[in-house]
Amino acid sequence: MRTPSIKTLSSIFGDKAKEAKELLTMSRLDLLETPEGERRDKECYHSPSTADLRLSCLNELGDFHGVEGFSTKKGLCLYLNAGDTYTPTLVLFQGRYKVSCWGDIAEKFSSSKE
Repeated sequence: MRTPSIKTLSSIFGDKAKEAKELLTMSRLDLLETPEGERRDKECYHSPSTADLRLSCLNELGDFHGVEGFSTKKGLCLYLNAGDTYTPTLVLFQGRYKVSCWGDIAEKFSSSKE
């Protein structure tokens, strides 16, 4: 899986960018062994997806306000809430993690029929 570089991740994670990169490359089992991954798994009735676990772990690593998502005509977009629609954050869209602002994705791929 392609993930952003440590240099790119440093724009949103600062000096924790290397740890963020490690979380992006961990297996599901490794994520479940982290404190946040274990906590997230225990709070869910059904086991969360690997993406949910990964983003929950990354949320705790950075200065974010939770994992959120929305549907578009091209699929689900999950992201770390950075507090503003156009603040760069970590986004999972169409199977790729990237540093972007979710507002741009929402505008470009809106599922409304306007």
